[in-house]
Amino acid sequence: MKEIETDVLIVGSGLVGLVAAHSLSNLKYKVALVDKKNFLDPKTAFKDTRTVAVSEGSKIFLETLSLWKYLEPYAEPIKKIEVHNRSSKNKILFNNEDRNKKLGYVIENKQFSKILINRLKKFKNTKILYDLDITKVFLENKISSAQSKNYRINSKLIISADGKNSNIKKIIGNKTFKKKYSEDALVMNFVHEKKLNNTAYEIFYKSGPLAILPMYSPNDFNQSTLIWSNSGKFLKKLLACDHNFIKSFIEEKIGDIVGKIIKINSQQMFPLSAHINDSFINKRLVYVGDSAHSIHPIAGQGWNLGVGDVKNLHKLCKNTNIDIGSDLFCKKYNETSYNKAFQLFQITDQLNKHFKNNNRPSRFFSNIGFRFIENRKKIKNEITKYAMGV
Repeated sequence: MKEIETDVLIVGSGLVGLVAAHSLSNLKYKVALVDKKNFLDPKTAFKDTRTVAVSEGSKIFLETLSLWKYLEPYAEPIKKIEVHNRSSKNKILFNNEDRNKKLGYVIENKQFSKILINRLKKFKNTKILYDLDITKVFLENKISSAQSKNYRINSKLIISADGKNSNIKKIIGNKTFKKKYSEDALVMNFVHEKKLNNTAYEIFYKSGPLAILPMYSPNDFNQSTLIWSNSGKFLKKLLACDHNFIKSFIEEKIGDIVGKIIKINSQQMFPLSAHINDSFINKRLVYVGDSAHSIHPIAGQGWNLGVGDVKNLHKLCKNTNIDIGSDLFCKKYNETSYNKAFQLFQITDQLNKHFKNNNRPSRFFSNIGFRFIENRKKIKNEITKYAMGV
């Protein structure tokens, strides 16, 4: 069995894990990034057709890691967000008065991942290992170790970034509170007639929220991604229909915004669920991103919350007075990351519950609330700042 000595072991090659690897590699730590799949093979990797909504705060952090200049050419900026409550009669328009900052940016997962992996290969202090399935983890006072069939990796800190169904979490036994939603999410990338002019839309239907996010297109087409929460049974029936029917159906829903749908590039369904760990730490182990928490996509903040975890780690790792991986280090990480995740877990769950409520009093007060916020500039600005993460 081959032994590897490193400062930090990161398990999981998703976007949050890759950002974490860049963060610590930038700080000159020896980093090992491992995954049980071959994420370097373009034939098997990058199949995810989803997009990432990057907040201004996350973009600023990516700039500090010297990554944003490579991502920016593929990022579609969002300058305005229109939120509709059932129809365009009840809406809130969010925009940012600071012309130097955007409300967010939309990037395809596969493009994002490809760029981060290619840049990570440039670091001499970073080792990338794939097809490595960790079966044992040992957490001790001065060192942590992870073991697979052929390797034993010793490190000062293990970062679990291996997603909702974290294998590390199963091995260690950290508890998780889970919530499964009755809806699934349809993610569809498509080309359409009308320009969105860097405006994103969210429409709250009684079946669930539908978001439209403008995407970068190399061919100068009008391209967007749709994320629609709806009954899994209904979405399966819809996707079983031929393309012409699907296009007509989606046009009927959002044709006023996007015009005629010219082509559907991809479509995928995902189950909707949320979870949060009882703690984001163990001895010489921290959880980041989806291995620590996941939230309902109603606010589009799930990925940015994971980047927030990495930002908190980055600050701690820059503090040379605290030994990386020590009890104090892990405790401080948990203190800075847990509360915000727990708040967003609750807020997004309650928002989804509220907008799905179809009784008349609820709809009446919801419409009043929309009109109230739309006419209160100060409140809109505070919501905008929160969503931007600045």
